[in-house]
Amino acid sequence: MDENMLYEADPAYLEHLFRTERYIWLSLSYDMAAVIDLEGLIEEVNTPWEETTGFAMDELMDSYLMEYIHFADREETLARLQSLVTSDIGSMQFHFRFRCKGGLLKDLNWTIIYSPEHDRFFCIVKDVTERSAGDALGIAYRDALTGLHNRLFLQDNFPLILERAQEESKSICVMFMDLDGFKQVNDTLGHKAGDLLLQKVAKRIKRVLDSEHCTFVRLGGDEFVAIGTKTKDEGAQGAKELVRELGAPFMLGGVDVTIGVSIGLSMFPEHGTTPEELLDLADKAMYSVKKAGKNNWAFASTS
Repeated sequence: MDENMLYEADPAYLEHLFRTERYIWLSLSYDMAAVIDLEGLIEEVNTPWEETTGFAMDELMDSYLMEYIHFADREETLARLQSLVTSDIGSMQFHFRFRCKGGLLKDLNWTIIYSPEHDRFFCIVKDVTERSAGDALGIAYRDALTGLHNRLFLQDNFPLILERAQEESKSICVMFMDLDGFKQVNDTLGHKAGDLLLQKVAKRIKRVLDSEHCTFVRLGGDEFVAIGTKTKDEGAQGAKELVRELGAPFMLGGVDVTIGVSIGLSMFPEHGTTPEELLDLADKAMYSVKKAGKNNWAFASTS
């Protein structure tokens, strides 16, 4: 094609050509890829984003990148993006903590090219959260026995989960779980059997509740917390299923073991608006179940 014909082409045709090339680039990229405008609006992404972040393509598109960046990383990230526009660097590589669906933070490494012709950032993104066994953030947030998140993760991320829910006008259900009969297993079968039981309990909790929309935490001992984007009815249904599933026998070293679970539930924003309020109310509701006979569930009472 004659270059003069290309430059004299109808602007609408050139825009169509650019969008076609962009679509091909996004489709062929094995890694996460994104096109972002100068205002930080995410215009297009490809399918690998859903597997890594939990967000579908249409959930990310037409939202702003800053919504997903951990607040402590926002200032530096914005400065780096602006430097790409105002300098002759052309491309840059850096990483920040990205808030995934359900509030989980992942460390994403970004290779970004700024195109002055299109006023767009073209990004290739890799998840480096679990890059090595020595990844400090991943280890610090993980319960070594069960593989669930731990108390530190809850402390750092619960406020972000509530912030996101408020922005999207969604309700959050907090489930505070304490196993019934766990001490007896430890005393009769030993701590090794107790550890195995906790691992099996963690797997059942994840299987019963919707892993895509829930965050699972082991606080310590035989206490667990699940936080999810759920209505009150959905929370009640999940608690019923947990009581049933965790009450089914566990096989430990050839021995059938039966335990129970007492669950207290609180709702954001109905029962509280801070992590402390919600956890405290769910904890109190759990103890009310214990006093009433154990192996059941109950919602928090604010009266």
